[in-house]
Amino acid sequence: MKKFAGFFAGILICTAAFAVDVNKDELQSAQSDAVQFENYGGPHAVIETADAITGIGTNLGRQVAADVENPLSVEPYSKYSVNHVVGGDEEKGLDADILILNSTAGVDHINNLRRIITGFLMAAYGYSREDSETLAVFITVYNAVYRGQIPAFSSKYKASVLAYLTEDSVGLSTNWEEWAGKTQIVIPLGAIAEGTASVETSEISDDKVIEALRSEDDKNVEIREKMADIKEKEAGDASEKAKTAQKEAAQEKKDGKKAEAAESAKESEKQQKIADKKNDEVKSEREQIAKDKAEIKKEELSKTNETQNQKYLTSLFVVDEKNKLYSLMTVNPQSGEIVKKSSLKQIREKTIYPVAEGFVAVCGVNDKHSAIKLCLVDEETLEIKKESEETLSENSPLLQHGEDFFVIVSDGGKNYLASFDKNLVLKKKSDVTINGASPLNFYSEGILVTNEKGQPVLLAVPNLNSVWQ
Repeated sequence: MKKFAGFFAGILICTAAFAVDVNKDELQSAQSDAVQFENYGGPHAVIETADAITGIGTNLGRQVAADVENPLSVEPYSKYSVNHVVGGDEEKGLDADILILNSTAGVDHINNLRRIITGFLMAAYGYSREDSETLAVFITVYNAVYRGQIPAFSSKYKASVLAYLTEDSVGLSTNWEEWAGKTQIVIPLGAIAEGTASVETSEISDDKVIEALRSEDDKNVEIREKMADIKEKEAGDASEKAKTAQKEAAQEKKDGKKAEAAESAKESEKQQKIADKKNDEVKSEREQIAKDKAEIKKEELSKTNETQNQKYLTSLFVVDEKNKLYSLMTVNPQSGEIVKKSSLKQIREKTIYPVAEGFVAVCGVNDKHSAIKLCLVDEETLEIKKESEETLSENSPLLQHGEDFFVIVSDGGKNYLASFDKNLVLKKKSDVTINGASPLNFYSEGILVTNEKGQPVLLAVPNLNSVWQ
């Protein structure tokens, strides 16, 4: 994506001529067969830290860890809840944890959802952070692959698990707007005994999940290698348990405890089968990863030769004509191929300004989830890199003067002209209130704006104090 840098350095997207109206169906048809999560890309009314988001899962996991061997409903009336479903030994199939995103859940990005799952796995089952992060990726892709497919779950899980699942909510939609109130993330569990449990890794990394991961350009080789590492550890643990049980069987047989010896021998055989299965999966996956790495290297070399002198075009395009909201898209001018789409779909002005770190824009909407803010958009990813702490007037224009950016901020129900630096740090705010939709007119004498009563006001630059008292 570095090839975009030269293009951005010489472009100012500031008129309707640069706005491209793109058909949504065409954009959707350009998507690959991979599981591609559509995240919320705009500014947030409330910003939580990564640790706070992980803490949501940690809190849920601690409560499960307190009584792993018995069924439990954790915080059923909160934003996020868990049904820890442990069926009877007579039931065939897998036990499961079901993470529910209730109607008030605020998570809107797959990375944050994975943070919640990571925190849960660390607290509930003692996984390391790295292994939890790996499992969280597989769990979300697994649930996206089998979204709404009750028969797929019916053939593998206990009846007690299936009793909780509904066709319209089971699994995970790839669109964040369908998460809250419509999501049951199923986490399959292996054997539960002696107060311990673990995620059934073979289930969440089946052929369909692996193919979904391989459909990405990088074929997700790094995360797949980490899963292979986890399975390798599982195989080693199972092998050790098999040896221990075998020794116990031999001793019990020697002591004349035939029944106990038979049980221990049975356990040894069971653990060895698990070890063999995991080792077979690891061998197969590592062979496929090696082939994928070679293919990626070949494709990268081919693309480098093809695109050495390729110039891509990046521009605003219409996503909501009624509300005059725009987004960014990068296309190949030779073929029309969509190279990159931004998840930010709430750019409010047709004016954006390039800076070294990307470009500055006004984006967002007024609702409980979002807010109107000044945003710094990354030139490579086309995603928000930073947003202002201050909220803006709904009709705020955006103008650059020198190295500063001028907008109308809203504070306590009043509107003020404000200047920001390229890092979106507030520098100055006018000493008088102005109309929230005022045009910004720059002259050598200052900035001419409209006050709340519709009267002209001249503000001095750079202190933004009123010239006329």
